[in-house]
Amino acid sequence: MRKILTLTLAILLSCTVLFAGCGETPDAPPEGPDIQQPGDKEPDDKEPDDKEPTEPETIEGLEIVSDEEMNTFQTDALRLFGRTYFQKKQLCFDNGATGFEAVFYGTRFEAELVPMTTYLYYRVFIDGEEEGTKKPLSGNRSYILARNLEEGVHTVRFVKSISSQNGVVQLAKLRTDGKFLRPEKKDRLRIEFVGDSITVGAGLYGKAGEACTVKNSDAAKSYAYLTAQALDADFSFVATEGICVKKKIGWLTVNMMEMYRQLSSVTTGEYVYPEKTHDVVVVALGTNDGFAMNSDSKYTQELFTADYLELLELIRSKNPNAKIVCVYGMMTLNNAIEKGIQAAIAQKGDDTISYLRLPTDNNGADSHPSLEGAKRQSETLLEYLNGIL
Repeated sequence: MRKILTLTLAILLSCTVLFAGCGETPDAPPEGPDIQQPGDKEPDDKEPDDKEPTEPETIEGLEIVSDEEMNTFQTDALRLFGRTYFQKKQLCFDNGATGFEAVFYGTRFEAELVPMTTYLYYRVFIDGEEEGTKKPLSGNRSYILARNLEEGVHTVRFVKSISSQNGVVQLAKLRTDGKFLRPEKKDRLRIEFVGDSITVGAGLYGKAGEACTVKNSDAAKSYAYLTAQALDADFSFVATEGICVKKKIGWLTVNMMEMYRQLSSVTTGEYVYPEKTHDVVVVALGTNDGFAMNSDSKYTQELFTADYLELLELIRSKNPNAKIVCVYGMMTLNNAIEKGIQAAIAQKGDDTISYLRLPTDNNGADSHPSLEGAKRQSETLLEYLNGIL
C-alpha cells in the first residue's frame, strides 16, 4: 500500500507541475483600490441622476438594458457565476467555472475578452443547451459567442474552463446586433464547491499515462459543474490543482484556509461574501492531503482532522445556514483521510454537516477522473442532495 501511495504522489506532483506549466504564469491583479467586487453600483460609483423615472421599454416581457448598464456589468443586468471582481472597469474571471449569462434579442452576441496568458479555454452554452462548445482564447480580441441565430430572445452563458493557476480572463465589453435584455429574476439554489483538481475537471478528456493540460481539462464538465447545471443553481468554485486543507505540497504556495478567504489562488485580495450566502457547500478535499500524509510521517490523521475541522469552522462562519456536504474518494481512498474527515464532522457536532463517499475513477489524465467518471460522481451527489434539500 505504501508503494502505491508513493507512486500516486509522484504522479500527482508530476501532474501539477505539468499542468501549471501550460501557458505563462498569470500576472496577479493588484490588491487594494484597483479591485472591486460586483454590486449595485457601477465600478466608478457614478451618482444617480434626478430625472423622473419612465416606464421601461420591453421585448417579449423582458426589460431592455442599455449598453452602458450592460457594459458596467451590473448584477441585475446579467447573471454572474463565481468570485468575480473588477480591475480597471474590466470584469475578471479567475477561478474555474467563473463566468456570466446574458439575455439578448437578436442573432449575434460578442464578448471582448482579454486572456492574461497565451492560451486558455472557455465553454459557451446557447439557450440552455447542456453540452455547450469548448473554444480557445488565444489573444486580446472580440470573440463571437453566438451567431446566425434566428432573430429573437436568446441566452448566452460563458464559463471559464480552466483553473486560476492556469490563467485569468478579463471581460472588457459585450456587443449584440440587437438589444440586451434584463434576465428574469428567479430564486435559485446557491451552491459552492470547495475542492482541488478534480473539482476543476483536470485531465477528464485525457487518458491514463497522459499529463493533465489545459486542453484535456474542463471545469465546465467536472462533477461539480454537472451537478450545478442539473440543479439550475447559481454556483461558485473555490478550487485549484494540488491544494490541501492546510498543508502545502509541490509547486503550489497556497492552501485552502488561505484561498477560501481570497478572490482566488492567484489574487490575494479579500473576498467579501454577499449578504445572501450559499444554501449548499460541497467540500471535496483530502486527496492531496493523503499524499502529504504519505510523504510526511509527522502529518498524522489527528493533525489532518484538526486542519479539516478548522476549515469547516471557517466555511460555517461564512455560510451560517448552509448544508455542508463533505465528499471524498473520487481519485484515491486513504483510510486515514476518510476517518479524519468523519472525525472532524463528529467533533463539529453540526447535524447539517454530512459525509458522502463518491465513486472512484482513474481513467483520465494522470489518474484523474474521466468524463464518464465525473458523470457518475455527479449522479451520486445529485441523488444525495435531492434527498437532503
